[in-house]
Amino acid sequence: MISTLQEDDLLQAARMEDLVYDQISDLTVLGGFERKIVDTLKQSGAHLLMGARGVGKSMLLKQAEIELDKDFTASRKLAVYVTFKTSTILEGVKAEERDAFQVWVGAKILQALHDKLTQLNLIGHEGSTDPYFRIFGIKSAHGTKTMLQDKIHQLQKLAIASDKEKIINDIGSNFLDKVNDVSFINEIIRDVLSEFKIQKLIFLFDEAAHTFIPAQQEIFFEIFKLLHGGPIAVKAAVYPSVTSYGRNFEVGHDAYILQMDRYETGELGRKANRKLFRDLLDKRLPQQSSLRKKIFQKGEILDNCIDLSTGNPRAFLHLLVRSLDKGFSERALSLSTQEYIDQELLPYHNNLTKRLPKYSNHIKVGLDLLKSYVIPEIKEKNLRERKNTYQSAFFTFPRDVSPNLKLALDILCYSGVLTSRGTVKIADRKTGLRYMVHLALLTTEKVFSSNNISESLGNISLTDYREFSLNDSNIEGYLQEIKDLSDKCADCNRDLSPNAKFCSECGKKVENTSIISSLLDESVYKLPIEAHLKNKISSTYPRVGDIIQTSREELMTIKYIKEVRSRIIKNAADEFVSG
Repeated sequence: MISTLQEDDLLQAARMEDLVYDQISDLTVLGGFERKIVDTLKQSGAHLLMGARGVGKSMLLKQAEIELDKDFTASRKLAVYVTFKTSTILEGVKAEERDAFQVWVGAKILQALHDKLTQLNLIGHEGSTDPYFRIFGIKSAHGTKTMLQDKIHQLQKLAIASDKEKIINDIGSNFLDKVNDVSFINEIIRDVLSEFKIQKLIFLFDEAAHTFIPAQQEIFFEIFKLLHGGPIAVKAAVYPSVTSYGRNFEVGHDAYILQMDRYETGELGRKANRKLFRDLLDKRLPQQSSLRKKIFQKGEILDNCIDLSTGNPRAFLHLLVRSLDKGFSERALSLSTQEYIDQELLPYHNNLTKRLPKYSNHIKVGLDLLKSYVIPEIKEKNLRERKNTYQSAFFTFPRDVSPNLKLALDILCYSGVLTSRGTVKIADRKTGLRYMVHLALLTTEKVFSSNNISESLGNISLTDYREFSLNDSNIEGYLQEIKDLSDKCADCNRDLSPNAKFCSECGKKVENTSIISSLLDESVYKLPIEAHLKNKISSTYPRVGDIIQTSREELMTIKYIKEVRSRIIKNAADEFVSG
């Protein structure tokens, strides 16, 4: 497989979606940490795979699916991977009185189960009747597959169609009523399990809770909870801190958390991380390639690149590709790290103001607080003379921190600028929330006492952190700024919380506007792909919406855009819209 590709094609494929089914198992690297995660995903129960963007959640979900597929004949344990990418398109969309997102989720679940039965050759035989026949009245597996694809496509068209009534009529009230009913879907699934003598069904849900749309997240977790039980296990990838589970879902009771934070300070942690990422490269580069030789001959630069990624495989691949383009030297890595911060990490966070206008003040002020006050304070702590050589990449706030400040910090964790590192003892016998700043950002801000990257990162200690108190006048100033910038009630001018449905003072309903149209109108130059790819597609597909609506086959008519790059472009557009 690899030999038929350009040397760096698999380095460009930084997302799981950029790979095909057979490549995923070939390229997945499982250290002890990852092996334990995959084994847990294959077991009974409900689990939430929690981690920031790019840490490998999707890759491990797919690896669990592939391993269960291989063992299906013997174990009769069926894995069904379901991705809800582009769910943002359905924000606030109704199919008459029904929530179009809930119908869409139900249809996607039925589609994914049907596709897996086909893949394992359990249905689709000549003369056989489709397992959904009694529901939809279609005898052939191919006919059912086509019908589900059409219905899902029609539901997505509801978001931007001018004649919504026609589309709803085309979908049909009978389909909408059935697929909107979670209990009915649950019954269908259990009938399928009985018919095919399946002992266990494990749903692996991806990207369902990746948007900042609480209504969608709460609908999903209600479905998640109702599906779980008996022969059905449920797993879902989620982001830390920012997922809204709803009033009826209790984390720890309804599902256990599997943390994906793999970065550990200290020599042992760095050594394990370096081995994992070197193994990742080993699988992605042809054995005899000149590029492979170039990278592995410069081991110290490679190790620094790994360390600066802060345990994030996607960040590592992006840093590596940028460094290779500049010659793969110490200077190249330094320039690439600054580029990664200036052109990728921080712009992604800042662009959340367009995707999440309700949180725009928290996004702006939170980053300003971090760069203008928190990081300089960490720098001062590191440069101060001391008896030991410890360096800090951490800071803390008391657990009873202001909700506005907590939200600002949570969004920084969502975008990958920060990582939440649990609770720790702080002053006055209290406990505080500990955060780690992305190491690439700290390096570009020159917060360490040594200019030697390896030495500085090697001296980072988890127990060395800058404590901030609630009565810090500087912090109070940033909090006041968040409050001053907050939305106001149109009637009484009372401050509104970001997700308020009604004003807490006068009771006026808060009008919400969808942001999907503005995202679809954005230039393709906003997509997180290489500049040369943007240049190739921009004349034919100038807007993100153009990429969303076109097919990979149409993209591949452009010179030099083939299998791998068409997937990269499509997936980047989907992620841009979905968040």
